[in-house]
Amino acid sequence: MIGTLTRHVAGAVAAWLVCVAEGLVGYLALFAFALGTPESDQGGPLAGPLMVLGAALLGAVLVPLVVAPAVVIGEAALARRGAFARTQAACGVAALLVGLYVAGIAAVTGAAVAGAALAWSLVTAVVICPVVAHAAVVRGARAATGWLARWSSPRSPATVAPSASPVDHPGGSEVP
Repeated sequence: MIGTLTRHVAGAVAAWLVCVAEGLVGYLALFAFALGTPESDQGGPLAGPLMVLGAALLGAVLVPLVVAPAVVIGEAALARRGAFARTQAACGVAALLVGLYVAGIAAVTGAAVAGAALAWSLVTAVVICPVVAHAAVVRGARAATGWLARWSSPRSPATVAPSASPVDHPGGSEVP
């Protein structure tokens, strides 16, 4: 129980770090686009840190509300399947959860259907990489702990089975 919880906490931290990295990559892409287009504003000196901070805050909300439940449900639903199938299930559950949240917010605020569909597709695209990172850390940590348990277990000394072949022992007598 403690090991499972530890793996999922480590996966959540990795998913949050992926969200922060997505914010940084997004800023760098926008900055490169601004440098490449003539007569465009590159933004102020705080544009990068504020975009990364916004991605970190968004990740702090999305990881416990979407990413972690999606991985847990994907792991539980397809426990007997392979790692790829469980990761695909987690991505599907994440898309469903994002859809439910966006539909609820759109219903409360009275947003247009086209705006809600765009928000659903963008947030789903942002959430897929953290879901995959979370699932990979959970599965990788399980494999690593299994490997460490096998590696650190005391090995029994090699034993040689007694031979019953009359060729090895002429006369058929057993060796004491």
